[in-house]
Amino acid sequence: MKFSNQLTKFFLFIFIINVSYIVNAQDPNFHVYLCFGQSNMEGQGAIEKQDKTVDERLKVLEAVACSNLSRNKGEWYAAIPPLTRCYSGLSPADYFGRTMVASLPDSITVGIINVSVAGCKIELFDKDNYQSYVNSITESWLKNIINEYGGNPYGHLIEVAKIAQADGVIKGVLLHQGESNTGDQQWPAKVKAVYDNLMADLSLNPDEVPLLAGEVVHADQGGICASMNNIIAKLPQTIANSYVISSSKCADASDNLHFNSAGYRELGFRYATQMLEILGYEAVDPRESDEPDEPGVLEAFYFEPECESPGQNWVIVDDIEVSNGQYVTVEQGIQSLPEAAGTEGQINVQFTTTQNSTYYMYGLMNCPTADDDSFWASFDGGSYLMCNGLATSGWQWKQLIDASLTAGNHTLTITYREDGAQLDKIAVSNSENLPEGLGDEAQNVCNTDTSTVGFLLTEDDKGFLLDQNYPNPVNNKTSIGFEIPQNSHVSIVVYDIRGVEIKRITDMEYPKGKHFVQFDAEGLDKGQYFYRMQAGNFNFTRRMILHDN
Repeated sequence: MKFSNQLTKFFLFIFIINVSYIVNAQDPNFHVYLCFGQSNMEGQGAIEKQDKTVDERLKVLEAVACSNLSRNKGEWYAAIPPLTRCYSGLSPADYFGRTMVASLPDSITVGIINVSVAGCKIELFDKDNYQSYVNSITESWLKNIINEYGGNPYGHLIEVAKIAQADGVIKGVLLHQGESNTGDQQWPAKVKAVYDNLMADLSLNPDEVPLLAGEVVHADQGGICASMNNIIAKLPQTIANSYVISSSKCADASDNLHFNSAGYRELGFRYATQMLEILGYEAVDPRESDEPDEPGVLEAFYFEPECESPGQNWVIVDDIEVSNGQYVTVEQGIQSLPEAAGTEGQINVQFTTTQNSTYYMYGLMNCPTADDDSFWASFDGGSYLMCNGLATSGWQWKQLIDASLTAGNHTLTITYREDGAQLDKIAVSNSENLPEGLGDEAQNVCNTDTSTVGFLLTEDDKGFLLDQNYPNPVNNKTSIGFEIPQNSHVSIVVYDIRGVEIKRITDMEYPKGKHFVQFDAEGLDKGQYFYRMQAGNFNFTRRMILHDN
């Protein structure tokens, strides 16, 4: 009996030592914040140059393995966006974290954990009943996101939060969710159930760990779910230690559902301002110290979708008014597909960037109604994004998706979703400005007559002409003719397919009239090249083909 008591005391001593070690291993100056919700917390904003440099005191615990970011699940990294999944965008968590480290003493490090699922209801984070909600989901894209978190995002959040607790102290919880629960008067009670479970499962004191919940896109921005803010406002009546973060005047995207990058930065700053007030600090706006972006090298890649052998459920339509004389549309009968098509229905275009930058996919499209206007699109095999809400008045350029890309080879994939949507041309560019007219000549023109392909001239352009070089294809030397209606400074520059300048053929004043310049292609590799003429506001580009010299 005596031996048994001694053994019990021994194991109790070992247990106390282990607990003491775990507690002591936590750094009280490492503040951890848990973030969860749906698409606006996941992050839909374009990641721009100013977002790619962070203080070394701001960390993210990677919630999923991301080979494209060279990050492993469950490890800490510099909090350079994306902070959620591998191909998500800028989120409120980004500028929440930046504001916190800018405002707190230098001895404090801030860690972010973000487990969010676009399009989900709050029921997905219900520990006890989430499975019935998952079983009711019909959208494959939503199930795919959930599966990235092992089929149980709440359980996944707890798993990575416990990893974080070995290093730091959880100081607060950030929530942005509600669009998918718009009108649900039980939402505050449902959020309380999730919050209570978080506190219990992570052994946290709710008096010490506040919940900060952000409003959805505000009515002053035309938010289509803005009525939900009246319900979100009731949260502090249900959870004592909770705060509502206003979204008033936070800029939103064209869909009136998501914020744009500036909106996410402002909303994140507001989350942090509230948290800092709770901690007893004043907020320092990190955006005030941002230096203006240095202009990068603008580059753009244009493609004709009909020239990429579009497969199943695509139809090629002849139209002399459009670029290359053809466009593609989705076959009749295709309605709101819940997931992207397989390889049999893809349009793939490949391009090579010369720099690390945010690149945008633009489509020149004609979408007659808001119900006939959507595609799926993806960069480099990442998760597909639904390109919806693209109704146009005739042919117009629309931004579809964007991604932070490194210099090198990339692939853009588009698949069909709804019939009626017409796509004439594709552009991939690091410019935030929509292309003009029909854009520059495409790299993959499949029409033998390229003399008038890809251009839409305005009244101001009348009298300016840039001829197709002759001969084309080029074996060695070729002649380029141009005409100007008045005395003008003219530059003609040759670029390779990556947009890198090869040679400036001319850059001087010319009198009104017709002129010719010569281009010597000796020493250049065979393939596609472009030459661009600029005279005043006139900007015109053509393609030439080089054969072996």
